[in-house]
Amino acid sequence: MRNREFVSLWFVGGALNTVRWLETLGVGVVVFEITASPFAVALMVILRFLPLALLGALTGALAERINRRLVLLVSMLVMGMASLWFGVMALNGHATLWLLSASALLNGLLWAFDNPVRKTLFADVVAPVQLGSAMTLDTVTSNSTRFIGPVLGGLFLEYAGIHGVFFLGSLLYGVATLIMLFGTRVAGSQKLGEGSSVFSALLNGFRLLRQERTLQGVMAVTLVFNLWGFPFISMIPVIGKEVLGLTPLPLGVLMGAEGVGALLGALLILAFAELRHYRYLYTYGAFLCLVMAFAFSQVESFLSAAGFLFLTGIGAGCFSAMQGVLVMLCTPVKARGRMMGVLSVCIGLCTVGFLHIGLLGNWLGAELAIIICTVEGFLVLLLVCRLWPEVLASQTLPDR
Repeated sequence: MRNREFVSLWFVGGALNTVRWLETLGVGVVVFEITASPFAVALMVILRFLPLALLGALTGALAERINRRLVLLVSMLVMGMASLWFGVMALNGHATLWLLSASALLNGLLWAFDNPVRKTLFADVVAPVQLGSAMTLDTVTSNSTRFIGPVLGGLFLEYAGIHGVFFLGSLLYGVATLIMLFGTRVAGSQKLGEGSSVFSALLNGFRLLRQERTLQGVMAVTLVFNLWGFPFISMIPVIGKEVLGLTPLPLGVLMGAEGVGALLGALLILAFAELRHYRYLYTYGAFLCLVMAFAFSQVESFLSAAGFLFLTGIGAGCFSAMQGVLVMLCTPVKARGRMMGVLSVCIGLCTVGFLHIGLLGNWLGAELAIIICTVEGFLVLLLVCRLWPEVLASQTLPDR
């Protein structure tokens, strides 16, 4: 915490993730009010993750050859201006499905740079032995925004409308840009890549993945979580409004319960977890998330729904706290940018999961859609643990 550059990057991550979650809640509720379609709600999240799937590997390779600090500054400035424009349009009565779709897609473009650009900056400013704690602390902040963001989104949506959500997002982007501008200097100046082309770097990254069984297992668990576990969040606004009859503010509080659990999970890891526990926490966290999401689909009251979402969040918090750390620890320094880009692609493939659960929600209802997806995910995760037992082995510090 005495490291000024780390603290600056930490605050920037908190601001960006707050915007992400407050817009996820706000846009999801408004889209459901416009369309009454669970698939349309899932589509907004698909658009938010689509750039990760399409551009994640490319941004990972580029991140090794560019000034990552400058790229992050420019992208935040552009997003702040775009969010301000969306707010003005919504204030003038133009909060259409197309406008909301554009906002989700642009937010996803910034997210595509988060893993290979912002998170690799931590390795520039902290010692290798501090990297696990630094990234876990960043995850603690990220998980806290999963509570703060939806609550703020519900509050502003209920009392100011969707334009208030966008204006708040623009303000947070502006604050993050100023913190990054005046709080960092060293971050991003280190070039990680070799003299090869971007295309060669992409190929080398996938060759490395093919050679490293531990990395394969980590990516496989990520795919399971993002294809079958994480997409259930798109059904929370649907169940909250259709089953529980909630207005935007209590719906934001309900969605925030998952964020509180995720925050607690990450805090427990930061306080008590040892390096050798990292892979266990990662894999069993995904298991817990799937089981509790299944239980959430059966709720009939606000308190039981909040309780199951809280436990879901604990699993997701353990998973997310370990995800980037394990990839960084299992990858040579010179290849970290491109491998974080591969991780972004695996995360971005949750678009397929959101499409899956959205279509099931339209055909069978939100509750049955969650049941089908979580059961599928649980079975596939068991298979992954059988094929890659390394995901349940002890983690050690890299020797490279």
